[in-house]
Amino acid sequence: MDGELRGPQEPGGQTPAETRRQRRSAARRFRRLRRTPWIFIVAGVALVAGVGAWQLYATLWTHHSERVGRSLVHHFLQDHALGTPVRSPASGSTKATASLAACTTTSGGTPVHGLLEIPALGVVAPVEQGTGDAVLGVAVGHDPYSVWPGTAGNAVLLAHDVSYFSTIDQLAHGDTIRYVTPCTTYVFQVFSHAIVTAGSPVYDTTAPTMTLVTCWPTDALWFTPDRYLVTATEVSKGPTSSARHVYLTAERSPAVPVPSTLASQGVTLATYSLPMGTFTLTGSPDRAWAQTTSPLLVDGSAVQAFIAGVRALTEDHLDWWHAIAPGVKPPSPLVGARNPGYLTATDVTEQASGSSAQSVTLTDTVSVTGGKHPGRYLMTVRTAIHGHSLTISSWTMTHD
Repeated sequence: MDGELRGPQEPGGQTPAETRRQRRSAARRFRRLRRTPWIFIVAGVALVAGVGAWQLYATLWTHHSERVGRSLVHHFLQDHALGTPVRSPASGSTKATASLAACTTTSGGTPVHGLLEIPALGVVAPVEQGTGDAVLGVAVGHDPYSVWPGTAGNAVLLAHDVSYFSTIDQLAHGDTIRYVTPCTTYVFQVFSHAIVTAGSPVYDTTAPTMTLVTCWPTDALWFTPDRYLVTATEVSKGPTSSARHVYLTAERSPAVPVPSTLASQGVTLATYSLPMGTFTLTGSPDRAWAQTTSPLLVDGSAVQAFIAGVRALTEDHLDWWHAIAPGVKPPSPLVGARNPGYLTATDVTEQASGSSAQSVTLTDTVSVTGGKHPGRYLMTVRTAIHGHSLTISSWTMTHD
């Protein structure tokens, strides 16, 4: 060490250069520490924005379904001077009585291009261009890569299975399908059925043909790997008749009284993972109403109440619980427990009379951890519909 050259020493035996390096290093650490909270804040804002985007998507889709689903048929009729809605005193349902007297090729103020009528099933559905959820949530969608009905080629029309095409498997050979436009009504007859894998090609034809496509089985509330196809060929066409027809429109989905703080957490399938099973419609529903988007919209409200109930219970927010389940005793296994594990898909049974739903029941098997009563349970949730409101009417859990 005797021959080593060293600069002037700072107190503590450090050179001025070493002291400056330590100070610069300390300053960098301080700046990083000051930046760290902002990194978490920005990340938090991004996370909230992401959740908000999902919630906004779900809200917009629901709004579209409620607003457009009720009025597409009516607007189509009205925009083409085809009639105005009247209320039936007997059933209380909104109907549109149409005098199909006008002929115009303009689309007016509605995206509906025509009406699909399946007399054997009681189906009257608006037809829109496109196959996305925004369209299929309220109407039958036309595949834009196919021709329109009445044109040489195969017109491909799609709908959700728990909706307008829920019973197309019941169509018989020779049954009639009509596509009604303001000017022309095209009449088709069914000649084939098929079950194919999703993504299988639907072949074109030289004659005017129509193929109806939906998920298989037709009671599934989840995306299935198979599709059900019904193909019909055009047998006649003529001017749209001036005879009077009656069309049943879809109703507004019932609202769930979810507190705003709970709603901000997300109470839809877009923000909560819930495996969906099958859908069953019971009671004495009107046949035409059963094949609109109305039952599916009611199902959506019941699922929203279910998710809101689980969140309220597991977060031990009984004030939220009493808002969505007034007068109902909270099921003790879920109070303060962790989010349950779903061991089976959630099956939905909707009871209806005429053109309105009365109640919805959801059933599944869950595994509960945490809380005072962990274990495996059979869970049954019942909801009741009063007017335009849906609330939880009972929630039972029994050991499996």
